[in-house]
Amino acid sequence: MAAIELRNLSKHFGDVPAVRGIDLAIEDGEFIVLVGPSGCGKTTTLRMIAGLESVSSGSISFDEEEVNRLPPRGRDIAMVFQSYALYPHMTVFANMAFGLRLSGVERAQIRERVRAAAELLNISELLRRRPRELSGGQRQRVAMGRAIVRQPRAFLFDEPLSNLDANLRAQMRVEIKRLHSQLRTTVVYVTHDQVEAMTLADRIVVMRDGVIVQSGPPEEVYRRPVDRFVAGFIGAPKMNFLPARLVAENGALSLQVGEDGQAEIRLPSSDALAGKIGEEVEIGLRPEHLAMQTSGEGIEPGRSFPFPVEVVEPLGAETLVFTTISGAEVVARCDPGLHPRPGDRFTAVVDTAQLHLIDPENGRVLAR
Repeated sequence: MAAIELRNLSKHFGDVPAVRGIDLAIEDGEFIVLVGPSGCGKTTTLRMIAGLESVSSGSISFDEEEVNRLPPRGRDIAMVFQSYALYPHMTVFANMAFGLRLSGVERAQIRERVRAAAELLNISELLRRRPRELSGGQRQRVAMGRAIVRQPRAFLFDEPLSNLDANLRAQMRVEIKRLHSQLRTTVVYVTHDQVEAMTLADRIVVMRDGVIVQSGPPEEVYRRPVDRFVAGFIGAPKMNFLPARLVAENGALSLQVGEDGQAEIRLPSSDALAGKIGEEVEIGLRPEHLAMQTSGEGIEPGRSFPFPVEVVEPLGAETLVFTTISGAEVVARCDPGLHPRPGDRFTAVVDTAQLHLIDPENGRVLAR
């Protein structure tokens, strides 16, 4: 296992910056997920850690030893790619053993490692088959097994589940999580899927335009995003963003929501908002922090706004309902027992403790 540290790491392709001076310390045995949209630099970062891309500036260290100039095979890492890259003419056993044979490992030890990895991944009965006889999920397990038998210092995963259907992705997420809990090897995992990031990571690293925007445990990143980009990227459905005006009356702060200020949400006093009184802001609210009620009776004033239902998405355990407020789409989770239908009029009750206020000029979260 290895602790990995990136110091002021950059990568340019000609005049185009792909990664711009990032710093990241990964603890020994930690499961890190690099997540972000296409082009954010996450795969380039992974490839630099692997030695598949040269470093333009900065350094990469394994256990405090700089590895910038070491070739991939000298770094003692194992990669699992989106493509399984299995040899079609070889059996599963031969595919998993191939790297060990090239390294000169004794036959008895190869058999022991392959069988142990196959048992760990529940593919022992597949060792005599060839890749064409396997399903997508089984092929991905073989690719993982090929990495495991090497007993590397770190595993690097580059969007390994992208080619699988939804059910297999969910199943493989559980398998990868279980595998890490047993092996406790350092893992750096790249994905654009924020559900994978939330479910797998010890720590999420959100990237955008070649820089790290936020890093932290999944729950912290979800509940306390630093800006509008992270708030909108992490979470499914994504956070709602509503235009509003921050006003103060008799020392009390409130948000006027909607074009005519038809709804008002009261806020606790905050020094962080003093300079924004009278200005336009954005409200950030997760769908689960809007509670649907069929009437406004008994609702505490200053915590709700009208919610005319436009679209309904039943998902079984929950139902998503959509509306539009001041040109912004708003989605809320509700109990299927309410049986919402397009045209119904609900009252959305806001959990003000979970409300985020965002500066529309720079996207930074002002208060939460």
